[in-house]
Amino acid sequence: MKKIYWIILYLVSVSILFANPAKLIEFKSIGFSIEKPNTWEEVTSEEFLDSKNRVYLDSKTLTKLLHESREVPLFSIRKGDPEIEKYLTTINIKAQKSDLEFNNIPADLRTYLFRLSLVLKNFDYIVEPKTVRINGYLAGYALFSHSILDEENNETKVVSAFWIFPMKDHIYLVGSGFLYEDFESFLDEIKQIVGTIKFSKR
Repeated sequence: MKKIYWIILYLVSVSILFANPAKLIEFKSIGFSIEKPNTWEEVTSEEFLDSKNRVYLDSKTLTKLLHESREVPLFSIRKGDPEIEKYLTTINIKAQKSDLEFNNIPADLRTYLFRLSLVLKNFDYIVEPKTVRINGYLAGYALFSHSILDEENNETKVVSAFWIFPMKDHIYLVGSGFLYEDFESFLDEIKQIVGTIKFSKR
């Protein structure tokens, strides 16, 4: 019995030492919260815009519109070192007022993503739009691959995960991008973070 006790105590101690505590991020004005692991860094508006302006689309006109846009997400985090890594895993969250009812979440999400598929190169669904439940809230979810270009027209295959939470007066869009290679390991961690999303009454 004593050996079992010490083994359990040791395992618990190790799990505490190697745990990654998270910081609760709250936006009380819209009743939204998410937990940010300490291994992820918040992205400033300037950093987001700078990163966005390094992405190029097939169309010069759409690339120009993308680069000219000053719209930034409600909240953005990244994992990785921007000094040594060209592409970082990111999660971006946007909240916007909407009068859309989303009576059929998968179908409405597919319609929402259709416009995006027109401007992304080699767009291909990995997981077709479907309904999921996160902390009791219904959300639309889709996973797709596509290619991004840099200034020298070099092509890189990436994966994007997309969630949409239709609420009473807002829709919350959660998007994440990461490299296609070994994307399952990135996706597992991202799903854990998205799984901490909560909404509260204002």
